Amino acid sequence: MAARGNPAKARKVLTEGDRPLPDPRRLMTTGIVGIALLALSVIAAAFYAVNTIDRAAIREEIERATVALEHTGGGAGAATRLADEYMLQGARFTNPAELRGEEISLAVPGVAGTVLAWVPVRIGSEMFLHLAPLRIAVSFAFLGGLVIVLRRLYGMTRELERRRREAAQAAERDALTGLGNRLAFNNWLTRGDADREVGLLYLDLDDFKGVNDRLGHVNGDELLKVVASRLLRLSKDDDLVARIGGDEFAIIRPGPVSRSDLAELAADIGTTLAEPIQIGSHELSAAASVGVAIGKSGDPTLVSLADAALYRAKALPGQTFVFAEAA
Repeated sequence: MAARGNPAKARKVLTEGDRPLPDPRRLMTTGIVGIALLALSVIAAAFYAVNTIDRAAIREEIERATVALEHTGGGAGAATRLADEYMLQGARFTNPAELRGEEISLAVPGVAGTVLAWVPVRIGSEMFLHLAPLRIAVSFAFLGGLVIVLRRLYGMTRELERRRREAAQAAERDALTGLGNRLAFNNWLTRGDADREVGLLYLDLDDFKGVNDRLGHVNGDELLKVVASRLLRLSKDDDLVARIGGDEFAIIRPGPVSRSDLAELAADIGTTLAEPIQIGSHELSAAASVGVAIGKSGDPTLVSLADAALYRAKALPGQTFVFAEAA
């Protein structure tokens, strides 16, 4: 017997070669990178603004200190007046060698070796420290909102991709049997390497019109469903099983293939379909004729060869299958 197949494989084959939508994961990654770049640009802009404000505040203090020295000189108590009246934090007169790390200095006119030193007020830095908690909270809220939006977009993209694939599968699926349809059959032969070897089995049921006439189309449809399930059981995972139309079916088996393997499969089809089929209160059997051809998937004569072999098999009493001869 040929290897038993899984009904899901017909659907698997139908999705090959589809052109997918943009990868949702790639979109998510791009979004995260975009958020990171946006965050870095905001941080860089904030630091630039802080430094600009600090430099402006220090320039203003230097101007005030210059004016103050012109009015107070460097006498006793002058440092205290500078600190109080001219808002120079920690103002003191000292030797340049004794300056502290954060202090800036200004030479005292007329007094050699003495400078006015004070700690500048960095307004931008202080504002940044005071506003940092609020800034961080707002930033996290903003980033959180962007992440939520990205997750929604990610989900929507995946849903669109799923629906597109389902639509593509539905377009290539026979509504009655769930097998591939003629479109799936034609697409399978034209996708991929046109020079790959394939085995093609073309078959139709004997006297199916009589079943429809005697039992009605509803029972005829049930018979087709049973035939489809039995063909799937006989197929391999890489095979495509398709209903071409009416009571005509096809099985494509990717190569490498041999005449003996295909002959065994064709014989198994005849034996399996001949087993009793219970349709309601009626017990039926579904004899079939099979035409077999081996060739390249891109060969336009492959289908016609298999079809011609099928009609020769129907014309030969007691013959289940016939191999096509080369054109």
